[in-house]
Amino acid sequence: MKEFNKFYFEWFSFDNENLIAKFNYSFDKELFFEEKIDFSSKDFLLRKDLDLEIINNILFHIHIALWISYYKFFPTKDLVLETWVLDDFQTDFWKKFYINWLWEFFYKNNLNPNLFVNFIYENKKFFQKKEFEVSQKYLVPVWWWKDSIVSIELLKKMWKNMDLVTFAVNDNILYENTAKNSWLKRLFIKREMPKNILEVISLWYYNWHVPITWMIAFVLELASYLYDYKYIILSNELSANFWNTIFFWVSINHQWSKSLDFEKDFWEYVEKYISKKVKYFSILRPFYELRIAEVFSKVAKKYFNSFSSCNTNFKIFNKKENKINNNYWCNSCPKCAFVYSILRPFLTKEETLEIFKKELYEDKSLEKLFRELLWISWIKPFECVWTNEEVILSMKMILDKWKWKLPYILEIFKNEVYNKMTKSDFEKLKQKILTADFESNMVEKELLEKLEKLDFLV
Repeated sequence: MKEFNKFYFEWFSFDNENLIAKFNYSFDKELFFEEKIDFSSKDFLLRKDLDLEIINNILFHIHIALWISYYKFFPTKDLVLETWVLDDFQTDFWKKFYINWLWEFFYKNNLNPNLFVNFIYENKKFFQKKEFEVSQKYLVPVWWWKDSIVSIELLKKMWKNMDLVTFAVNDNILYENTAKNSWLKRLFIKREMPKNILEVISLWYYNWHVPITWMIAFVLELASYLYDYKYIILSNELSANFWNTIFFWVSINHQWSKSLDFEKDFWEYVEKYISKKVKYFSILRPFYELRIAEVFSKVAKKYFNSFSSCNTNFKIFNKKENKINNNYWCNSCPKCAFVYSILRPFLTKEETLEIFKKELYEDKSLEKLFRELLWISWIKPFECVWTNEEVILSMKMILDKWKWKLPYILEIFKNEVYNKMTKSDFEKLKQKILTADFESNMVEKELLEKLEKLDFLV
């Protein structure tokens, strides 16, 4: 593996006619990467007063956010910005931003986290923010997960005639299914990774997941400006605020870019450097994931055959032709095991098999995975899975109504967790997990008031 000394943010550009943005990076001016994002969407009208200065300002921030996809191959201490300079506030924001992801990267790759992230500037120019107006319209980023679906259905119930569309990066059949079932238009853009990225991965450079939520957060700012949307409504839950493990005396949270901490920081940064008009928040922040699963089981039956939370089907090696595995669940990863567990209390056995095609609690090969989800092994999987308390409560709810011989995984739960807890312990857990927190969130006031009044959330 070749070593490098510096990572360069080289340049970015924007084609006004085709709406294609290009972002260029390199290691030591030797190994180059060019990423493209096509912001054109044929079914949507652009705002009429496009301003290239505003676009360039947002592109600058996207350029800084996307770099992590390439920097991870060989992390260097020095980061050279060849475009504009960051002030002290921006520098602190981006260092926090990077470190909250990099700490997990360092942990998984056994690297010393104290040797990295030093900004060097080759251009001494500061870029000035230029404010803009946006219309009272709502953009809901969707993957194909149950959380996005719950957000859509809640918003439709809260506001019958709201100007609401879904947003996605790179279209596929599951996005299409979500749009069809929701009866909403879909605005999707196309992200094209560098042609040499698979070659670099094959050369055994460092690798790990990228925090796609924070990267797309900045991309959404430009989409909101181009297509004139005021509200960006995320589907991140209260459970995303909790850490996985400790490394160098720092709490590592795999989901930090979905946390309230990030949301507050991002809100403040965007108001200061991009726009005070565009609002970014999560409509599901008041709820734990188990509560969201309960709502999903009530309002989203029509989606049962067309959603997934499995990341195994969404890896870069499977995306060359923008296709995913037709089997929406691998039934062997942390996401599959967790979603199965939190949905199981609210579904019939027939509905469970309709979605997952098998009974995961009978699979002995998943023992290690479920021990991690329950925190019996004292480490939470580095995936977008939620708290062990939710898994414990969901399994307790399942156990209480189970009519058949206990499967292997539930036997483990009964012997090693359930039998060590009291009725009072479970009552406190139920009160905590299934009660909404309408205080700690960034939800727009009018929407929050409507959310509190929905009858099936009471």
